Amino acid sequence: MRKKVSKKDRQAALSEIIRTKRIGNQLELRRELGRLGIESTQSSISRALIELNITKLRGVYQFSVSSVDGAKAGVVLDVDTAGDHLVVIKTPPGQASMLALAVDRENIPGVVGTVAGDDTFFVAVRSASDQRSVIKHIHKLTG
Repeated sequence: MRKKVSKKDRQAALSEIIRTKRIGNQLELRRELGRLGIESTQSSISRALIELNITKLRGVYQFSVSSVDGAKAGVVLDVDTAGDHLVVIKTPPGQASMLALAVDRENIPGVVGTVAGDDTFFVAVRSASDQRSVIKHIHKLTG
């Protein structure tokens, strides 16, 4: 049985499908959402693809690299620390990978690397002082 879900939940499911499967058209996306019991229309899928910065490359949907270059204000919901060597960033669903890639591409001094999930990513840093400067840089990067 299909159910109506919130836009946020539908977009989170869509992001997960794009991240884990090779999908070539909106009909396939609609079928995959249907398998998850999520009711959707072609127009809602089309809008979601635009809002999530998902494009088709070589016949397969994926997160747009150009969206990484244009990381904008509002992408970061919360920034926190875990110990002296980890920064934890919360984002809306489907945005963590894009922003983690933007951080990686910035070549911020003190950053060792990033690990991203759907709505959270971690930035490993070399020291506590690096942690503070990385947090400032992330705030600048995201507006």
